[in-house]
Amino acid sequence: MSAIASPAVHENTADLTVIGGGVVGLWTALVAARRGLSVHLVEKRTIGAGASGGMLGALMPHQPNAWSGKKGFQLKGLLTLPESLQELEAETGLSCGYARTGRLMPIRHAEKRRQSQDWADGAQGNWPAGMGGTIIDGDPAPGWLDPATGPSGFQHDLISARIDPRRLMAALEARLRADPQVMIIEGETITALPEGPCVIAAGIGSSALIDPANPARIGTGVKGQGARLQPARPVDPGLPLIYADGIYIIAHGDGMIAVGSTTETTFDDPASTDHQLDDVIASARSICPALEGATVIERWAGLRPRAGKPDPLLGPLPGHRHAIIATGGFKITFGIAHVMADAAVAFAMGGTPDVPEPFLPENRLR
Repeated sequence: MSAIASPAVHENTADLTVIGGGVVGLWTALVAARRGLSVHLVEKRTIGAGASGGMLGALMPHQPNAWSGKKGFQLKGLLTLPESLQELEAETGLSCGYARTGRLMPIRHAEKRRQSQDWADGAQGNWPAGMGGTIIDGDPAPGWLDPATGPSGFQHDLISARIDPRRLMAALEARLRADPQVMIIEGETITALPEGPCVIAAGIGSSALIDPANPARIGTGVKGQGARLQPARPVDPGLPLIYADGIYIIAHGDGMIAVGSTTETTFDDPASTDHQLDDVIASARSICPALEGATVIERWAGLRPRAGKPDPLLGPLPGHRHAIIATGGFKITFGIAHVMADAAVAFAMGGTPDVPEPFLPENRLR
């Protein structure tokens, strides 16, 4: 039984308990409520207090060559997300800050151009028509991306998008708080799995809940740092996001530009920003002329959940037939959270949704 104070959860009075108030947990609670289930959503801090409270919002596909079930699952997420967001926005009247802007990636040398052409060829067979990765020579976006960054051209796709993580979280929270079938319980910690049906979507907190003795076996937190900047001059929010040398640069609909992020597996403080973010900001300024004179408005750091292998964990927990795991999406979580939620609720209701074999806990946690 769960060690929490709230009697309603302790007595297991809901059809489904969702553990975790991040983007996966909120989508899961919404999917469950829409399917007629009563839901308790339990968050140990506040909604969006973890990695889901960041500001970057890059929605980028895996490269389309060497196709796999994992890539297909993510593609499904990216393609179905706009419709899911439109429904959410219609229900709440709140914008999620989504736009399919595409992506530009500088090609640094001839071998990278050859690889980029391979990716473009792969897109023709695996991505929808017209969204593939074409190669552009010359200045692909005057004033936005320094043409000198791509001496061998630029890779361009039309499937990448951006979203405002905080606006999405606000819309999901508003929708759930207005639903009589959902109870949101903040500031409560579950230290053992409930006896009834539950979905474990607690991000980095999932690992200790699943295996308190050896949480690293389940997954770890990878620290990321990012920043929001106010440009000195307005920028077009429809500009393609930039991905160069591991750095994201994203023009958001509120006029801000988000940059990030680091990938840190060792760190002293998961919530602090430091010189590594300074380096990211400096590199972003050198890549993007629109950031000349831009003011840093906010610096952010947090831990993104990464399962033991570079795949999400999604499915029933071995040995606990009522417990479903939905965590570990790492950098792609915002693009797949809604389809993870669909699968998690289907599992909880006794179904067998189509989930890539490497995602299933039964194949990784025995």
